[in-house]
Amino acid sequence: MMKILLNQIDITDYDVATNAAVVLSALPTHKDGNDFMMFPELTLTGFPTADNIEQLHQDALPHFQAIIDASKDTDATIIIGHIEKADDTFYNACFFIKNGEIIHKHRKSKLWLDDVGVFTQGSDFEVIEIDEVVCGAQICFELEFPEGARTLAKKGADVIFMPNGNMHPYANVHAVLTQARAIENQCFVITCNSVGVGHGGEFVGESLVVSPTGEIIKKLGAGVETVAVDIDLNDIHNAKKDYQYLNLL
Repeated sequence: MMKILLNQIDITDYDVATNAAVVLSALPTHKDGNDFMMFPELTLTGFPTADNIEQLHQDALPHFQAIIDASKDTDATIIIGHIEKADDTFYNACFFIKNGEIIHKHRKSKLWLDDVGVFTQGSDFEVIEIDEVVCGAQICFELEFPEGARTLAKKGADVIFMPNGNMHPYANVHAVLTQARAIENQCFVITCNSVGVGHGGEFVGESLVVSPTGEIIKKLGAGVETVAVDIDLNDIHNAKKDYQYLNLL
């Protein structure tokens, strides 16, 4: 069995210190027995604009480092959405943090309307093996395109983690497509969304843990929730027992 802690939180736009404090308060409280601890898209900053992204990234540097340092006090892998800056270019990224280090990252490859002109599109789809589990990541809008998840599945992904920032009126879109991505790739797909009002809209919450056969193992509500969910990796083998979609392409 593998345990995932979903931290479905209310992110305050541009209040890096407050958002970081929420993350840091969760780490020691839930440090024991969780294999992965997951947070939403752009957890520390909310969604930046072209005018404030540089300042927000700068403001977040010490707080993000504090989270990296705090990861030394838990055996879990922390999965969190945050701004990445590389060569004066900004990416909407998902970071995997473990034992005081960034061990993996993914850059959002499909930019939502408000991402355009703020972030640069990512292009890599890589997996990482963590404690014998092959993991990949997608971010929010990428869920609506099958190619990224399929690429990760072809590289052996057992679990695809998706930090999310999904808003009304798109709740049903993500509910349906999370199941679709899990079924067609015969792997676990796990989303972690925000809640509350922000970025000019209302986040839907409804974070999901979906099995390789599309079963909804856990669906959170519309409010702040921190929930531990167990998944059985044997479900991947069972889903592929009779046929494997990837072999039929």
